[in-house]
Amino acid sequence: MSLINPISRLFLVLLISSSMVLSGCSYIPWIGDDEEDLAFEEDFPFDDEDSGGFENDRSASSDNDDFFAEDSQGGSDDEFISDDGFASIDQRTDKKELQGDVESLQTQQEALISKVRELEEILGSLGPKINATQERLEGSLSAVSGQSEYLEPEVEELKLQVARLNDEIARIKATKMSRAKSGTNQRRKARRVRRASASTPPEYNQALSSYRSGNYDESILLFQSLAVGSPPDSLKDNIEFWIGSNYVKLEMYDDAITQFETVINSYPMGNKVHDSRYMLGLSYYRKGESSKAVEILQSALKGNPPAEVRGKITTQLNEIQ
Repeated sequence: MSLINPISRLFLVLLISSSMVLSGCSYIPWIGDDEEDLAFEEDFPFDDEDSGGFENDRSASSDNDDFFAEDSQGGSDDEFISDDGFASIDQRTDKKELQGDVESLQTQQEALISKVRELEEILGSLGPKINATQERLEGSLSAVSGQSEYLEPEVEELKLQVARLNDEIARIKATKMSRAKSGTNQRRKARRVRRASASTPPEYNQALSSYRSGNYDESILLFQSLAVGSPPDSLKDNIEFWIGSNYVKLEMYDDAITQFETVINSYPMGNKVHDSRYMLGLSYYRKGESSKAVEILQSALKGNPPAEVRGKITTQLNEIQ
């Protein structure tokens, strides 16, 4: 834009010079017809006053400079019109491109806002689903916890059967080793004795069934009656343990503590010693002595219990602490 004024002026000078040469200076204001002078003045509006002509020319030039200076700083569509009445095509093109970019950015912004609103609606709709899923999971955990407590006697019975099978396997191995030393009659007699000692009395199964059914008083009486008799040695610690478990169900925690301490002290090598330590800590916790319960359960962990018992002890410790 800064080159337009000098070019326009040069063009005007050349036009006036060529007119003067070709037309015999007919366009000079003081020579020729008045109408031609007026026409020339309309085409090229110069001031007729002698005293101010040059200054007005400079003023007009200054105004043109100001006009194009404003145009260089940016203005409306009219500011892109030059002295010869033509608009700058490049500037119009640039302005249209800028307007197109602005409209494109506005369109993208509106699209992003729409996406954000969609995401907010999706998140709002997912909230109730997440809460419902959490409630279902909590309900499932509660149900699993109840089932595990109900299946605990079954697990204990399976452990007992496994222990009996291990004893039977050990006896069979011992029997094979003693065949060379003993006669046929002695082997048969020993086998009968071992089978008799390995069998579970029906009173034991009946007492355990009463415990599973929730008849805790009846179960205690049956186990106590069996303990007074002559139960197999492999069942004595189990009888004491189940009596203590019945006491826990009846919330008779002092009696339960006595039973579990009996198992721990009298049968340290039995198959119920680790379970009795866990139940002892649980009894103290439900009795309200949390510090004592934590001490017993931590000591039980140091006794290297089986994985299943270790898991129950760890869970109970987490609940207390």
